[in-house]
Amino acid sequence: MDPTHYLNERVDVVALYRKSGDITTLCFPYKMKYKNEEIVFTELCLRHPTSKGHRMIHVFDVSDGVNDYRIEFDAESLTWTLVALLEGHYESRD
Repeated sequence: MDPTHYLNERVDVVALYRKSGDITTLCFPYKMKYKNEEIVFTELCLRHPTSKGHRMIHVFDVSDGVNDYRIEFDAESLTWTLVALLEGHYESRD
């Protein structure tokens, strides 16, 4: 059973933009507001650009140290979407 919660909900995000660094540190989603809760990201696990039709989408897999989140930034509409959440208390039942 897949423990991932697929949400596809618009969220508020505060992102940090740095003047120098490598591609993984120039833009970093710092925190997100979801269901009136502020979630501070402590780790960037993966970042990759992709496209949906003619739209450029930046996908970020981030963690707050407990839960993992996939969020997307739509560079055309300038919106953030919480795509998925994987709760940290999940334990595999293999």
